[in-house]
Amino acid sequence: MALSQEFEYVVVTDIADFYPRIYHHRVENALQRLPQVGDAPRRIIKLLGTFSVNVSYGIPVGGPASRMLAELALVSTDTHLSRRKIKFCRYADDYCIFCNDKSEAYKVLVMLSEKLHNEGLVLQKKKTKIITTEEYREVNNLLDPADQANPLASEEQKLLNISLRYDPYSETADEDYETLKSAVKDVDILGILGREVAKTAIDTIVSKQAIKAIYALDNAAKFGAITTLLDKDNLVVLLPVYVTVMRAVKGLYNDLPDGGKDFVDKALIDLYESKSHLLSVELNVSYFVQALSIRRTMEKEELLIKIFDNWSTPLIRRLIILIMASWDCHYWLTDIKNKYGGLTEWEKRAFIIASYKLGDEGKHWRNYLRDTWNSREILVRDWYTKRFQTNKSVPI
Repeated sequence: MALSQEFEYVVVTDIADFYPRIYHHRVENALQRLPQVGDAPRRIIKLLGTFSVNVSYGIPVGGPASRMLAELALVSTDTHLSRRKIKFCRYADDYCIFCNDKSEAYKVLVMLSEKLHNEGLVLQKKKTKIITTEEYREVNNLLDPADQANPLASEEQKLLNISLRYDPYSETADEDYETLKSAVKDVDILGILGREVAKTAIDTIVSKQAIKAIYALDNAAKFGAITTLLDKDNLVVLLPVYVTVMRAVKGLYNDLPDGGKDFVDKALIDLYESKSHLLSVELNVSYFVQALSIRRTMEKEELLIKIFDNWSTPLIRRLIILIMASWDCHYWLTDIKNKYGGLTEWEKRAFIIASYKLGDEGKHWRNYLRDTWNSREILVRDWYTKRFQTNKSVPI
């Protein structure tokens, strides 16, 4: 935002399929240029080769280690820009490059494309644009902590300025949580959610932050927020943050009063029975199933059986096997046991865990089949046998 005050135009772009396209040997070269690395580059590249099944490109998406390796992959490109006195900001694979006129912007864009091409990377055409810095500031004004000019955005601005990261294992966890609750209390979370669902297109950054902030509200306010999120019309508007909504429903479920839990159960069942297009996507259904998993009811049990019978996707079916095991649905698990040979690899591993809920019946079944199992099935059995001795919960 500070740089946007000094220039007329900004090139906004990002790298297409960044993590999957990073070449291992370029990362290895960058690692070897670091001081006193020893044999760390060799071991890291060997690990990456294992992740990518011996393909020479692609790193896992996720934690800090991956992000550090990704940064190394762009050192050369960033250096080319810096040595040419080009002003830019980059976060992971997103670039903002600041220029004085459109002609300069196009030249920089061509140069960036060439340097990335040398690294085996390309820009995302659909996300590449040249805009005025004034337009850039209008789009990003909510992200600027110093911008309090728009009174309508003040609540959203305060929300975005709150760090919602909370470490329950911190030595000051209790104090940190009280501080977080106090900060969230000063923001009208329900008002923000109401304004977002009233829009034609939501602001995903604001919506996600508002949903995360619900965790720090009192239980009555949590129920109010959940009723807003699970309204059928609101869910359609919230489609871009659907996964965040379902995670919140699952995470907040036990904080709700019994009447609130009944409301959530009914809303979720109605969503499926109404054949909502939201549940036409496999990933959405998997998070929907997880949201159903907290409390056993006959209606939800019937729904999970229906989903299991109607979906062939291993991701969803393995989840249902684990949920039914956590609910001690012995009659259903016994029936699945008789169909074990026709299950996919993922479903089989889930059922091995579920079989421990069948007591002696499950033990006899495992002993009967143990000589036919492959190494992955044996690994799951050995892991859960050890865990079951101290923790009989089913991992979902």
